[in-house]
Amino acid sequence: MKQLTIVLLFSVIAFTSVAQSPQRIEAMRMVQNGDNFLRSARFEDAIAEYTNAITTDNSYADAYMKRSAIYSRLGRTTEAKRDYERATMINPSSSYVLDDQAKADFLSDRYWEGLENLEHAIAMDPDNSLLRDHRVDGYILIGEYLKAKNELEVLADAAVTEEAIDQSNIDLRMALIAYLEGDMVEARNRIELVLDQNDIALAYDVLGLIDLSEKNLEIAIDNFNKAIDLNPDFALAIYNKAVAYKMMGKEDLALRFFDQAIDVQLSIAPVYFARGLTRRKVGDYKGAIDDYTKMNQFDTVYFNAVYNRAFTYKMIGDYENALIDANKAIEIDPRDAHAWMLRGKIHMLFRDYSEAIIDYTQAMQLDSEMVEAQFNRGLAKILDYRIPEGCDDLEAADSRGFEPAHEALGDFCGP
Repeated sequence: MKQLTIVLLFSVIAFTSVAQSPQRIEAMRMVQNGDNFLRSARFEDAIAEYTNAITTDNSYADAYMKRSAIYSRLGRTTEAKRDYERATMINPSSSYVLDDQAKADFLSDRYWEGLENLEHAIAMDPDNSLLRDHRVDGYILIGEYLKAKNELEVLADAAVTEEAIDQSNIDLRMALIAYLEGDMVEARNRIELVLDQNDIALAYDVLGLIDLSEKNLEIAIDNFNKAIDLNPDFALAIYNKAVAYKMMGKEDLALRFFDQAIDVQLSIAPVYFARGLTRRKVGDYKGAIDDYTKMNQFDTVYFNAVYNRAFTYKMIGDYENALIDANKAIEIDPRDAHAWMLRGKIHMLFRDYSEAIIDYTQAMQLDSEMVEAQFNRGLAKILDYRIPEGCDDLEAADSRGFEPAHEALGDFCGP
């Protein structure tokens, strides 16, 4: 009920702003003219019409917002910023302002907030197909693929009559959804429809992801290269290319392109995490720790970064920091058996065998298939002078086919 009230309130605000005066009606006509010029890429003419609208009604926030968008596209950032600030000051609830806020929310992983802003914007401007187009992105980001597809079908019908809607864009999003749902045949068919019409960098990137999922690694790299050729600053395609090289075992090339992705401003947590794993694999432990730390600056509760940093601290002998991160990893995800086993190993290094036994026991309870935890618990018990119990664990691990246990039995539990 509260949500409906808010939507209705915004609808009332939108209606009253339209019906304020003859000046507003004339300004709206000028904005419509500007929109028509924009569809034909006549940017200066569009700017002139939006300026006329502002002159006619200087409290019309949408006119400022639309002129700001064109200024931004033309690189006139100072003018764009001035118009944007003026628009938000006049009407922070404008559909265009809300749309812009939604984009910022999506970029900051605040998906639900972004969708809420779009819902309000669409309630104010229900015939605006571009707002619905942006809502599709929100649905995809939160995994609501059916809602996204239903919205895209509505937009596809509108594309027949509205120049603002691009059928290739619809097919591209349909391909992405199919890829995310695991339907690679449908995803590939949709991408081919797009590429039959135009060479689009994002289409080649998605095609590369499809090939990556099917382990066609060389073909995937070729498609990522096509995307990068079309847009040299396409950081996501560069990152995906690095992932492909990592899957091929070519860590040096993978690191090169992870670095490049970061250099072109793809400074997001997963990139640092992927590079950190690769650095650790090639023995650059300090670099790996730096990347896991940077990752935590973007996402303070990202379990994998904390876990891997603890593991790397352990490898370089910094057991105190390793224990701090292992504790943090367990705090973040107490159901992860590997985190408990890692902390058990760190306790072993501190010769705190009773604590190690507790950790290995917890790991075994969380994952009954983790034979290594049973083997390690056996060693911890032996070192804690609980030799019969320790030998029982080693025998159990040996019976389950864990080869190191067989040798340990001879060393510690023989006649």
